[in-house]
Amino acid sequence: MLLKRVIQATVVAAGFAVAPPSWADAPPVGVYGCFDTQLHFSPVTNRSDLVITPQPFVMFGIVDGSTYSDWDGHHGHYSYDGAGGILTMTDGSRQGWRYRRTGNWSFTLIDNQTGKTIYSCPLDQKKNPEHGPW
Repeated sequence: MLLKRVIQATVVAAGFAVAPPSWADAPPVGVYGCFDTQLHFSPVTNRSDLVITPQPFVMFGIVDGSTYSDWDGHHGHYSYDGAGGILTMTDGSRQGWRYRRTGNWSFTLIDNQTGKTIYSCPLDQKKNPEHGPW
């Protein structure tokens, strides 16, 4: 009986650990540095290498509950849909750009032509979103 309770407790604890995050909360303030990731395979060495390339032109900073900044330090406004986890730049240099929340501290850029998500954008709270370039 003790073993059964330990197993049940472990399953319940694991359930809480992997529960999906709530997108309702506003995104944290900071700089979201965006990266392209590609897997390159070499038939010569029979190895795959993960290549991560920074994409400064899509990086953005969340300054407060309605203001964003871009790589060059220009400011604009955004709206955030907590139900869908979509961040939309409503004016400024990134007007019309949309990002999908993929974690508590990350987004991906949505290609407005195809609807596909590209570029991973994790949060870096050590950088000041008010002063680009980062």
